[in-house]
Amino acid sequence: MTQAVILTLLLLLVAAISWWVWRQNELDAADEPPKRDDDARVMPLLRGINFLLSDQADLALQEMVQVARLRSDAIDVYMALGEMFRGSGEIGRAVRIHQNLLARPDIQPEQALEAHYALGRDFHTGGLLDRALRQYEQALEIDSGHLPSLEAALRIREQGKEWLKAEALLCRIERVRGEDAHDHRAFLYAEEARRCWHEEHDRQKAMEYADQAIALDEGCASAYLVRLELLLEQEAPWPEVEALLRRLWQQCRHHAQQAIPLLVKYARYRAASEPFLIGIWRDSHDEGMMLLWLEQLHKAGCDDDVRRLIDATGFTTSSLRGDLHLLSLAGEEAAGQVDAGLVARAKRWRRQVKDYVCAECGVEVREMRWQCPQCHQWGSMRTVNGDVL
Repeated sequence: MTQAVILTLLLLLVAAISWWVWRQNELDAADEPPKRDDDARVMPLLRGINFLLSDQADLALQEMVQVARLRSDAIDVYMALGEMFRGSGEIGRAVRIHQNLLARPDIQPEQALEAHYALGRDFHTGGLLDRALRQYEQALEIDSGHLPSLEAALRIREQGKEWLKAEALLCRIERVRGEDAHDHRAFLYAEEARRCWHEEHDRQKAMEYADQAIALDEGCASAYLVRLELLLEQEAPWPEVEALLRRLWQQCRHHAQQAIPLLVKYARYRAASEPFLIGIWRDSHDEGMMLLWLEQLHKAGCDDDVRRLIDATGFTTSSLRGDLHLLSLAGEEAAGQVDAGLVARAKRWRRQVKDYVCAECGVEVREMRWQCPQCHQWGSMRTVNGDVL
C-alpha cells in the first residue's frame, strides 16, 4: 500500500470520528460535559498523518494502533488498521484483526461483508489462494453482487487454470456491470480448449471450445492456434491448414506469428508453409515475424534453411535489436567473418532479452502469454520491435 493510500485512510478516519463526536454531542440531551475519549482519538490520527507526511509510515501505523486502543469497539478503525498492516507486509496481524472482527457478535451484515473481503485479500496477498477463495465466497453469500469479491475470485480461478469456473464468475460480473465481456470469455474458452487437448487429449472437446471462442470473438488468436495445433496433429491436408492460417493473419495480425513455432515443429508443414510465410513477409516486412521464423528454424537445426531464406528474401534488419537478434543465430560457419566475441555477447543478450510487451501496462516478458502477468488483461501482449535493448 502506498503512503498516499494510507494518508487517505487516515483522513477518512479523522472525518468519521469527528462526525461521530459531533453526532454524540447533538444527541446529548443532558447538560453533562462531553466525553473526551473521542477527542483523544483525533490527536493520534493527526500525529499519524504528520508522521506519514514526514515519510515515517511505521510511526503512523503505531498511532493508528493507539486509536484502536482508545476505542476498542470501533470496527471501522480496526478495518483501516488491518488494511495498513496488509499494506506494510504484516499479513499475520492483518489476518488476526479481520478474524477477530468476524468473531464479534455485534458485527452487522455489511461490516461482515467487508471483513470477509478484507480477510480474503489478506490470504490472497499471502499466497493462500484456497483460504482467500473461501472468504470471497462467504462475502458473496452475504451479497451475491459484490463486485470486488467476484473479480478477486475470478483472478484466483484464472490463476488455478480453472477456466470454466472462471467463465461462470465472469457471467456474474457481466450481470453486475451490465457489460458484455465476450472477448474475455473467448480467451477462457480457448484456454479450456488447450487444457482439454494437452491434459485430456480430447480432440473433440478441444475443437468445440475453440469454436465457441471464435464464435464469441473472431479476433481470439489463442483459439485459432489451438485449432491449428489440432489440424497439424491429425496431419490435415495443406490447403485446409493454409485456409486457417489466412484467417488467422486476417483476424489477428498482432498474434498471428505465434503460428510459426507450430509450423516449424512439424517437418511436413515446415516446407509447405514456406511460400505462405514468404508472402506474408513481402506484404508486411515485419522484422519481428521474420526473426522469429529464422530463430525457430535455427532451434530445429535447420541452419541451411536459415541462410537460404535470408538470401531468397533479401532480409536485412532495420534496428540494433534486429542486428543482435540475427547475430545471435550465427553458427560455426560464420567463423572468420564475424568477431567471435561479438557473437558470444549477442547470444548472451538473446538469452536475457524480453520479446513481448503488454500494450496496457508496459510490462515485458520473455515468453508469449495470453494474459498479462501484471495487469491481467487478455490478449494485450505485443512483439517488441525496434531499438529496445
